[in-house]
Amino acid sequence: MGSNRKKSRFRSEKGDIMAGKRHLGFIGLGMMGGGMVKSLLRAGYDMSVFDIDQTKMSFFKNLGAYPVGSPKEVAEKSEIVFSSLPDPSSVKKAYVGAGGVMEGVSAGKILIDMSTVDPETSRSLSKVAAERKVKYLDAPVSGGSKDAEAGKLTVIVGGDRDAFEQCKDVLGVLGSTLHYAGSSGAGNVVKLVNNVMSMGNILVAAEVFVLGVKAGVDGQTLFDILRTCAGRSFHFEMGFPRILARNFEARFPVDLAKKDLGLAVDMAKDMVYPIPATSLIHQLYSASSCLGDGQKDFTAVIKLFESWARLQVEGAKV
Repeated sequence: MGSNRKKSRFRSEKGDIMAGKRHLGFIGLGMMGGGMVKSLLRAGYDMSVFDIDQTKMSFFKNLGAYPVGSPKEVAEKSEIVFSSLPDPSSVKKAYVGAGGVMEGVSAGKILIDMSTVDPETSRSLSKVAAERKVKYLDAPVSGGSKDAEAGKLTVIVGGDRDAFEQCKDVLGVLGSTLHYAGSSGAGNVVKLVNNVMSMGNILVAAEVFVLGVKAGVDGQTLFDILRTCAGRSFHFEMGFPRILARNFEARFPVDLAKKDLGLAVDMAKDMVYPIPATSLIHQLYSASSCLGDGQKDFTAVIKLFESWARLQVEGAKV
C-alpha cells in the first residue's frame, strides 16, 4: 500500500499503524459493518474494504481504509476477511459468486462472517473454505450500530475453536463480550434464537400496551409504571420511549426482523420441530411490513395493533 497515503482521522488519534498488526478486509459497509470498520480503523488496523455502494466506499476511503473492486480482492490482500451482509443470498454471492472471496483466498487465512444467516449457509461455506485450507467462522453479533462503532457488541462465534482463539484480539476490538458457541453454524443458531426472543418481546409488549391505553390509561403513565414492574425488559425500556415519541428511525428495520424470523421458522422446519409462536410473530412482522413500515424500526410493529384499536399511543418526546 502507498506509504505516502494521508493519515486517516482515526489513525491520527493513535499514531501510525502498529508494527505486526494483521491486514484486515471487510465486505459490507452498512449500518453494522460500517460501525465495525470504524472501530477497527480506530484500533490502528490497515484495512481493505468493499461494498456495492460506491458512496460508502468513498466515505471509508476518507477515513483511511483502502477500497478495492471485489470481495476477491479483499481476500487477496487480507489475512482475516470479515463480512456483514443483509441475508444468506448476499453472503453466498460474496463468498462463492463470481469475483467472490473463495477466488482470492489462500491457505492459512481466516474468514469471519458476522451476518445473521441460517446455520446451513455457514456450514456449507465452511466446507468450501476447508477445501482451500482456510478457516471459516460464523460470528453474528448482538447490539446496534452505535455498539458496533463503540466496540461494545456481543459476538457469538461458531466454527473452529483454534481459529476463534487466533482472532480473539481482533474480535475484542468489536465486542465487549465474546462467546464461543460451538461448531460451524452454532453462532447462527444462538443469534436466531436471540432475535426471536427480542422480536417477540417487543411484539407482546406492543399488543398489550395498546390494550392498556385503549382501556383508558395514559401512555406515558403506563410506561412509567411498567418499567418498574416484573414484565419489563431491556427492549421494553429501550424501545418504548421512542414509540411514545413516535420516533421510528430505523435502528433495526422491520424487514430485517421479518427476515430473521423467517430464517428461524425455516430452521425449525428442517428439524421437524413446531414453533407456532415464532411462526405467528413472523406473520405479524410481515403484516407490519405490508403496512409500509418495512424500513422503519422494528418497534413500528406497534402501529399494527394501533390500527386495530383505532388509536395512537403517545407520551413524552425523546
